[in-house]
Amino acid sequence: MNAQTHFFIAVPIDKEQKKLIHNWVTENKDNLPFKSWVHQEDYHITLAFLGHVDSKDQLMQLLERVREKTADIPPFTLSLKGLNTFGKKDSPRIFWAGIEESSSLHYLQKQVFQACKDTGFKLDLKPFRPHITLARRWNSETPFIKPEAFEYTFQDDNNPFMVQMIHLYQTHLDRVPKYETIERFALQGEL
Repeated sequence: MNAQTHFFIAVPIDKEQKKLIHNWVTENKDNLPFKSWVHQEDYHITLAFLGHVDSKDQLMQLLERVREKTADIPPFTLSLKGLNTFGKKDSPRIFWAGIEESSSLHYLQKQVFQACKDTGFKLDLKPFRPHITLARRWNSETPFIKPEAFEYTFQDDNNPFMVQMIHLYQTHLDRVPKYETIERFALQGEL
């Protein structure tokens, strides 16, 4: 398999939510000089980053195991909640939209994580912090200052969206959008 290709399992974002986020980004990104902004079709919530996959057999085993571990999980709803960053306060490396706390999402992530471990993948052991990456690498001499309004962004016009499936994505660094859905996993058989 191509050494430049990475795979990850994620919750896709509903079209209406993508549009809501994209509209906010369009209105505000000129005031936020990040080096790169994520294409709206690439918005997602990562559950497990696999990195490079050496063997198709391991990937096929993973697909089967993820299906087993997630088939009995019922669909659930998520809501956007605010904006935040990862990295240094004055020079963040990731700018993201948050998700309301959801025990269903955390349970789903644990099942996906275990399926990956069961099939031999070495995953990042940092605690799960569900988010939608919007931009990367602060690109200004002026320090980033988090506006107070970020906490309330999306609060008034945010409708919950239904999570009915998760996707296995493949990364194509030479494309925009750069994430391709390779496989879909329906929750409780809903598609």
